[in-house]
Formats: sequence, C-alpha cells, structure tokens
Amino acid sequence: MAVRANRTGPRPGCRTATLVAIGLLLSQLLLCGTATSQVLARHRPAHGAAFSGRSDGLRPGPAASSPVMSGSAPPYEVRTTSVRFFDPSRVTPARGAVPAAQGRVLVTDLFVPVGASGPRPLVVFAHGWNSNPGVYSALLEEWAAAGFVVAAPVFPDSTDLYAGSPVSDYADQALDISFVITSLLHDPAVPVDPTRIAVTGHSDGGTDVALMALDPAYADARVRAYVCMSGEMPSGVAPYTVAPTMAAVLFAVGSADEYGLYPLTTQVFRMAQSAAKAMLVEPGGGHLGSFVDATAPATAMRTAETQFLELALEPATPSSAAIDAALAPPAAGWLEVVPPS
Repeated sequence: MAVRANRTGPRPGCRTATLVAIGLLLSQLLLCGTATSQVLARHRPAHGAAFSGRSDGLRPGPAASSPVMSGSAPPYEVRTTSVRFFDPSRVTPARGAVPAAQGRVLVTDLFVPVGASGPRPLVVFAHGWNSNPGVYSALLEEWAAAGFVVAAPVFPDSTDLYAGSPVSDYADQALDISFVITSLLHDPAVPVDPTRIAVTGHSDGGTDVALMALDPAYADARVRAYVCMSGEMPSGVAPYTVAPTMAAVLFAVGSADEYGLYPLTTQVFRMAQSAAKAMLVEPGGGHLGSFVDATAPATAMRTAETQFLELALEPATPSSAAIDAALAPPAAGWLEVVPPS
C-alpha cells in the first residue's frame, strides 16, 4: 500500500530523546553500510541462519539489574534490552530523500520475563507504519510479564525513528519477522522454545501478520499462533491464492477504527483458512487505543490476547470453539467475540 496518513502516530511518553538519537544514529550506520555485528545468513529456515553478534544495553529497563528468582511465577518483572541483527541479502528501500541501501538493520527491542525458568515461548511483534515498538510498550510488557519473551524489531522501512519518510513494505517486513525468529533461535543469551512461537502485529504490522498467515510464499512453519490487530489484506505483493495454515489465528479491531480497518480486518478473518481462528471487537474502539490505552476495554483486550497466546502455544492446537470459550471471560462486558462463520 502507498504511504498514507499516520495511523499510529507519536504518543506522548512513548519514546525518549535518547531513543530518537539512537534511531537516527542507526539510520546513519545503515546508510553508510556499517556493520557492528557479524553478517547473518539468509532468513529462510532451510538456509540454517545462525546468530553471530548482538549489542545489548541500548534500552535498559527498570528491572534490567533485577536478580533472576528461581521458581517465581507470573506476573514477572520485565527486563528490557535491545539486540541488533543485520541481513545483507535484501535492500532497505528509499525513505523519501534518503536513498535505498543494501542490507537491512533490525534493531530489536526485547522484553524478557525475569525469573521465568527454562526456554520461554517467543512472541515477535510488528509495529505499524510511521511508528515504533515504544508506542506499544503497555501491550508488550504485559505479554512479557505473563512469561513470554517478546521481540519487537524496528522496521527500517516504516519506522518513525529514522531519517526520511516512512514507507510501507509488507513483503520485506514479513521476511524480517522470520529473520528475527531465526536469529533469536541461534542466540544462547535468549533461551526461547522453538516449538512455541507466535507472531503479532498492529496496523501495517497486522497486515504483515495477515501476509504470513494467508500467503504460502511468506508462511513460516515455525509459527504456531498469529495475532492480527487492525490489519488488512496486503497490497503490493504478487497475487496469490489463500492457503490453509496449521497455526491458530486471532484477529482484533475496534469497530470505530478511524482508518476504516473494522471491515477490512473482518475480511481477513473470514478469508483465513485455519481450524483455530477467532476475532475480538471493541465496540466503539479506535485504531490504536483499543490495544494500548489504560481503559477497561483495552485492558480486557490485552488480557484476552494473552489468554489466546497461552492457549494457542500449548502442545495441542485448540479448536476455534475452544479459543472462543477461553476469550469469553476476559472479554465479558467490554469486547465482542465474533464466531468464525
């Protein structure tokens, strides 16, 4: 889809001047072709990509120095940090006056539950156009507090942290998600369970999720659950026939989405071919607030999404009926659970 009006937009307090400065610095590193970590192999699982470098401590959170507590239980304290991945095999497109560059730098914010034992389930989150992971901190921290390792890459095409004008790039961002999964699976410092992986996203990030869930060219067999928030059918990619997915898929949207995503998200929900799919709607909810605000409906939405992730990443994939039943209690009074047919 072509560049559009800002769907997410900057929110007060969502990022600091330091983070902006880091984003601009990384943008310059990208344009200059500087690589502070070693090159990774391609993103596709069959290529056996291996993690070979990381850079921690860019955004240490308040719990960064908290001791690991054996046997603790959720809600966990959350430690935040960042890692930097580099894929030399693809191109970062031009951002207005900023020229295209070979390679893709993926600074990835990590939200890690402190004291959670064993390899943890992984949730990769895709931010919206003209936005960044900091906008969604309330949502991402809640998932981490529930015991998930949450990884949120800053997309070099569509972020608002880098110089130039953000552009939509669904295809490459879907591939970025798979690349981040591969990189983290080869990172011994972040123990994640390769059998419990979910991909989530909002707005353009939700459309990235839809592309992975519906288009066999971008499907990732390692992903067992998808959450598409305020997403739509992807444009700007080669036409394809929707293929079945073994993953469980949750769609979520506000009925008063100011960018008209309510019917478009519903369309993707109807088209998705999964035996385990569900949809949540906040009546009167908006584009972003339905997921990050401190209101009762937004709190219910985050709780329901957490319930979905926990259920979908169990050893046996649940049915649509089981998902609807699990979503009903947290949604009661605030959200509508839409039947799959």
